[in-house]
Amino acid sequence: MDNDELLDLVDSNDRVVGTIMRSKTGNLKNKSFLRAADAFILNNDGKLWIPRRQLNKRIAPGGLDYSMGEHVKSDEDYLTACIRGFEEELNIKVTEVNLEFVHKFRPIKNLDYFRSLYIYRSEKVPYYNTADFSEYFWLTPQELLSKLNGGEFAKRSLLQTVEYFVNS
Repeated sequence: MDNDELLDLVDSNDRVVGTIMRSKTGNLKNKSFLRAADAFILNNDGKLWIPRRQLNKRIAPGGLDYSMGEHVKSDEDYLTACIRGFEEELNIKVTEVNLEFVHKFRPIKNLDYFRSLYIYRSEKVPYYNTADFSEYFWLTPQELLSKLNGGEFAKRSLLQTVEYFVNS
C-alpha cells in the first residue's frame, strides 16, 4: 500500500482505544473496530451514482461501491473523513452544508466498522479517480438493491446500507 494511514481503533461504543496502521487491519482482534465514512451522490431523479471498483483494489476488487467511501483517520471525525474522501476520490470540494447525514451503522458480522452515511445531491458525474473506479452507473436505490440481491459483487456493507436507505 503506497499511502499507509494511521487509523483509530475503537471499542463497541465507538470510543478510541488505540491506533493501527491501515496496512495492518486485515484481521482485527480483541473486539476492536475501525471507522468509515460513506456517501451516496443522489440526483434529482432519485438515482445514486454507483461506481465499480478497480480489479486491483484490496477490498471488493471489481465490486460495486458507495459513491464515496473513506477510512476515518486517527484523530479525525466521520464528517471530516467524508469531506476529505470527496476531494481525494471524486475531485469534488464539499463542505458540511453540502452533506446530509443519514445514519450511523454499527459493526455487523464479518465487518468490523462503525460507518456514517451521508448524502450529497448533484446532477454531475464526478471527475472520479480512475485508479479507484473503472466505470459507474446511475441507479435508483431499488435497482441497486435488486442487483445486490441478485448476486452482484460489492463491498460487504453496501447491501445493509441500501436496504436501510430503501426502507427509511
